[in-house]
Amino acid sequence: MKSRFCGKVLENKEIVPDVWDMYINVPEAVERARAGQFISIYTGDATMLLPRPLSICQIDPDSGTLRIVYKVVGQGTEKLAKLVAGDEVTGLAPLGSFYQVNPAHNKFAIVGGGMGTPPMLELARQIRKNQSYAHISVYLGFGNKSQIILADDFATYADQVTVTTDDGSFGLQGNAIQNLPDNPDFDAIFGCGPHVMLKHLAKYAENKGLPCHISLEERMACSIGACLACVAKTTNGLSKVCTAGPVFDAKEVIW
Repeated sequence: MKSRFCGKVLENKEIVPDVWDMYINVPEAVERARAGQFISIYTGDATMLLPRPLSICQIDPDSGTLRIVYKVVGQGTEKLAKLVAGDEVTGLAPLGSFYQVNPAHNKFAIVGGGMGTPPMLELARQIRKNQSYAHISVYLGFGNKSQIILADDFATYADQVTVTTDDGSFGLQGNAIQNLPDNPDFDAIFGCGPHVMLKHLAKYAENKGLPCHISLEERMACSIGACLACVAKTTNGLSKVCTAGPVFDAKEVIW
């Protein structure tokens, strides 16, 4: 259930070029937020009527804080990057569907590509919290060494973190999908990243007979299902990613 919030920025810093890490104190949203969901933040600029949708990276129920890792890609996110500790922000949260973990499963693969990496961190945290015995394998893919984010954060919760770069400047060369095992013993796969990555991840899961849930990164405008800007083709017809998703069963998506 979404609702309007008014929160306070606790920290907002650049962690790699053009990628920012923001913590917002917003207890009313934290109570309902789940891994895979997103929030929409208003920029405070009257010329920008629509809020900016940003995936939730981490949820801290104890402090009532949401962590948002985002990339500056336009005027709206440029405005957000100028926020400092103490600034107030308003928006809508939590929004969209979330990752659901089968408690009978205990071996998980979490795959993140580029800026699809942040929402997977909260999923890893929640799995570790709820199923301390679980085995979590994380596969992260980036263009090059300068774009790598959150690898150390994932190591806090995961048994294994494999980092790949397209140019081989760090970790294994290639993409995250290429480095998945040929004979996996996972119970389930979760992913978020570029469309082409998710397409190949869905195919991989299908070939291995494994359940797979993915978060689509379609560009959103209104974030509440009114503008039809983020529709995706699914077995249920055209689905609004901001309301029916962003998390889908990979088998539902028509690639």
